[in-house]
Amino acid sequence: MKRLLSALLLISSFLLSSYNHTMAQMANIQQGQDIVIGKTITLSSKALNEDRNIMISLPAGYQLTTDKYPVFYILDAETHFNYAATTVHFLSQTGLIPQMIVVGIPNVNRNRDYTPTKVENINLSGGADNFLKFLSDELQPYIDKNYRTYPYRILAGHSLCGMFSFYTMFNRPELFNSFIGISPWVIYDNGFMISHANSKLADTKSIKKSFYFTTGSLENDLIPKMNEFVDLLKNKAPKDLDWKFKLMEGDDHSSLLLSTIFDGLKYIYRDWTLPTESADKGVDGVVKHYSDLSSKYGYEVVVPEFTLNNAGYLMLFRQRYQDAIAMFQKNIELHPGSANVYDSMGEAYERSGQMALAKENYEKAYNTAKKANHPLLNTFKANFERASKAVAN
Repeated sequence: MKRLLSALLLISSFLLSSYNHTMAQMANIQQGQDIVIGKTITLSSKALNEDRNIMISLPAGYQLTTDKYPVFYILDAETHFNYAATTVHFLSQTGLIPQMIVVGIPNVNRNRDYTPTKVENINLSGGADNFLKFLSDELQPYIDKNYRTYPYRILAGHSLCGMFSFYTMFNRPELFNSFIGISPWVIYDNGFMISHANSKLADTKSIKKSFYFTTGSLENDLIPKMNEFVDLLKNKAPKDLDWKFKLMEGDDHSSLLLSTIFDGLKYIYRDWTLPTESADKGVDGVVKHYSDLSSKYGYEVVVPEFTLNNAGYLMLFRQRYQDAIAMFQKNIELHPGSANVYDSMGEAYERSGQMALAKENYEKAYNTAKKANHPLLNTFKANFERASKAVAN
């Protein structure tokens, strides 16, 4: 048992190191370079009759690939964008979720944009439908036009914005595939959201969405209404609504923000990680896993470059050279614009004693890196020159 455990730990360590190596190749890491999480653009909105600042964070290596990505939309972005973006990047780097584009929407008038009904003592309240029009007609088309996106979107919001995520799921479910509600303010307007959900559920036979939401155990004013909402879902929600509620012990209305986003993303993508037994089956096992994910998430999930790269290096570690070569060949087919896929293939051929083929692939990696001005161009060049000398000798 100890020998088995040691072997598993060694393999895990190897996979992690090869993964970090791949990510280092994808990221432009240079001494003295600024660490940039994202950027802000301004979008002129006809629906809201105002300019809106939008914050955007792209996955590591976005400029070095032609890959597409799901989109994670976070409300209250002036407060939550930085840690939400870094949480997404961290979880994707560990392989628990896919890499994603993060879109943050800072507030202009929170009470106006996220409230579905007019309340007498809340100025300008009741503008949620207008804000939904902004999302559907302006923001989402802009993001899809200007960035490489998959048709899979997640909406996350806190408090009023959490209630707005509920409202969006029941009124414009086509806009998002999954939702994260952080302490949703379901007590707004005497619990309007509960009666509204009850009415919608009476006529709804299918809501094929994922929904993760939380409330802090210290939120005594919110818990009774949240319990009503949870009971409503238990009794009336369609079977295809994938939802989970968690009472966060020891948390209040603000302290559960980061943990809810972290746990919510893990819940939505709980089947994402490639199991070791699938990798053990070679290319067919890897492809089968991502075919199953495609069926679940409703779009063709292309096997990520770093996943195939890791699986290939696992085969190299086990000296299963033909399996490794097959993994890297599949990576070349799926990601032909990446310098790294050819470099990894070159290493597989080099380790298996096929230096002529190693040189050929190292050369492709070097040439591809030159065109992309790749940050590890010198590494690819050194590999090519080493293989060239070995073949010449």
